[in-house]
Amino acid sequence: MAYQAGLSPPGGLWDDNQKANNGTILYYAGTSIMAVNNPEGLLRFWICNTVSFLASLSTILLLMSGLPLGKKVLMWILAATMWVTITFMALTYLYSMMAISFVQRDPEHVSPTTEVWYSEDRETIMVIAYSFLVWLGIVAFVFLVHIVRFVMIVLQN
Repeated sequence: MAYQAGLSPPGGLWDDNQKANNGTILYYAGTSIMAVNNPEGLLRFWICNTVSFLASLSTILLLMSGLPLGKKVLMWILAATMWVTITFMALTYLYSMMAISFVQRDPEHVSPTTEVWYSEDRETIMVIAYSFLVWLGIVAFVFLVHIVRFVMIVLQN
């Protein structure tokens, strides 16, 4: 998933050069549309997507390397790597949905002070944000359960 998101970023790519009225090229073909519309979101998207991609590659490497999976420490490392992968994959999804929830406005609705042609669809972003908060709550609960289990194992030895 992270590989595909890297090849096809949210919002797509410009298919031809975007020129201003005077003929100056504003954006070249192949430039991410998100880079133009939401540069801060693009940076967060790429960071989360790259971390999830590298963590998933690390998980695959750990599984394929022939390490003894019966060892608890190695299983904890593998589980932690999977947690990082899944969490950053969820963040990548969040930033992707936020990127495509920008709505293009007509030129007559452009703010005269900021000249913004795009604005956020607040309802969509609220749904995404609340869903992500629920996800973080579930992750925190499972993490807490694992911490309690770990403490109990340490205290028994």
